[in-house]
Amino acid sequence: MDSAQFLQFYYIFWLAVMGAVMGSFFECAAVRGELPKGRSRCDSCGHILGARDLVPIFSYLINRGRCRYCKKHIPIQCLVSETMGALLFASLGLKFGFGLNFLMQLIFGSLLLLLALVDWNTHILPNKFLLVAIINRLVFFVLLKQPVKQTLISMLIGALSVSLPVLLLSLAMDSLLNKESMGGGDIKLLFVLGLYLDWTEMLLLLFMGCVLALIWALIMKRKSFGKEIAFGPFLSLAWLTVILFGEPFIIWYKGLLV
Repeated sequence: MDSAQFLQFYYIFWLAVMGAVMGSFFECAAVRGELPKGRSRCDSCGHILGARDLVPIFSYLINRGRCRYCKKHIPIQCLVSETMGALLFASLGLKFGFGLNFLMQLIFGSLLLLLALVDWNTHILPNKFLLVAIINRLVFFVLLKQPVKQTLISMLIGALSVSLPVLLLSLAMDSLLNKESMGGGDIKLLFVLGLYLDWTEMLLLLFMGCVLALIWALIMKRKSFGKEIAFGPFLSLAWLTVILFGEPFIIWYKGLLV
């Protein structure tokens, strides 16, 4: 391993560590409905957790998913959140290197992780986090010195390309079924996602989000029968999938349109 490879490994490693820590923090915030305060405690017995209990991912695995003091099970969602945070930060670092674009995507990806966890626990996508995501895009639009007219048009088309048709379809379905067919938060999230992706990427994102949600519903059909499925986490995972692996598929179906 030469020096350049070692530095990249070192960079990605610490990004993964940071991501796991953020995933753990966001999970606590999503479950408790507020930012964690004071010393970390076991939710079951209230015992103050030591340093060896707070190492993301590894503490969960070493303790076999149980509190070291009361032996009660710790929800698997904690491990999933920490793992997803590590994968998010590391994969963005590999994709974008380091620079302003990376910082924009990292902040947005972190917001999507937080939104996904909140939606999973409460079926709510808070407007304040969506607003922060919009502000983040506008700030980096200025910092990246992107062409004003071209970029604003692309952002507007991306934002409306999927969210507007889905909104109209949702209103039509609401009228036919006399009940809400899709949460307004999901449509707002699609709008915000479109500020970061173009319309071709948004089409793939919607398709991927629906496929992922369908797969989850089929896997969990007995446990979740009759229950609503939070769509935000699947849209967030679809976003990461599209920016990491979506280019070959987009080139392929663009070719079908030419």
